[in-house]
Amino acid sequence: MIRNSGKIFGTIFGYLIGHFDGAIAGFLLGSLIDGYISSASSDKSQSANTSGGWHNPTGDFHMSLLALSAAVMQSDGATTRPELDYVKAFFVRQFGVDKTKEYLLVLRDMLKRRVPLETICIPLGHQMAYQARLQLLHYLFGVAMADGSLSNGEMQVLNRIAMLLGISQVDMRSIGAMFAGRGAKAVNSNVPYEILGVSPDATDEEIKKAYRRMALENHPDRVTHLGEDIRKASEEKFKQIQEAYEEVKSRRGFS
Repeated sequence: MIRNSGKIFGTIFGYLIGHFDGAIAGFLLGSLIDGYISSASSDKSQSANTSGGWHNPTGDFHMSLLALSAAVMQSDGATTRPELDYVKAFFVRQFGVDKTKEYLLVLRDMLKRRVPLETICIPLGHQMAYQARLQLLHYLFGVAMADGSLSNGEMQVLNRIAMLLGISQVDMRSIGAMFAGRGAKAVNSNVPYEILGVSPDATDEEIKKAYRRMALENHPDRVTHLGEDIRKASEEKFKQIQEAYEEVKSRRGFS
């Protein structure tokens, strides 16, 4: 675009409508337009320079999903076969074999670059409903835990993603407990409380309230539009919340 074109067109248009006074008003309006365009261009250029080459012009959710998968896989310094298999299986179920082959080529390239979490997560935080963001984080925990362990590096990246997505620490800890607590629900374990997002010292009423909130936020009906695989994962999460609640009720003896 021609530099200062807003001022030029504004002045001409203003003069045609209101002669000299109109030309002044048009010039001022054009100045504002030029300033907005310049600012937008500067922001775009700065974003490109600080995003490690990240380019997602259409805001494609699939590309964002691949990039976040790559960020988690990079976080402990080594990409493992179970992690790749987990992502591949998820994409095959969601998008089919042929499309997945294309996506895996993109993922391979992303794994060679730094993934700019802010550039990806902040728009998703504005665009996605909270329940969908919870399910996205649940998927990323699955990527991290695909090899059977959760490293400090993976946990740091997951915490960062959760914060940028606007997910509360209570819900973050709850999802983490669902993965960490598999097979670890001993009588003296606090995992059921962590899944419900409460302290073992919470009152019965606080636990009931926490369960109602968790059940509402994580109900599978809220993510049906995201696909069958997401819905099934949400059903599993919902089941774990119910089991945790039943375990706490059994320990405490309330109904």
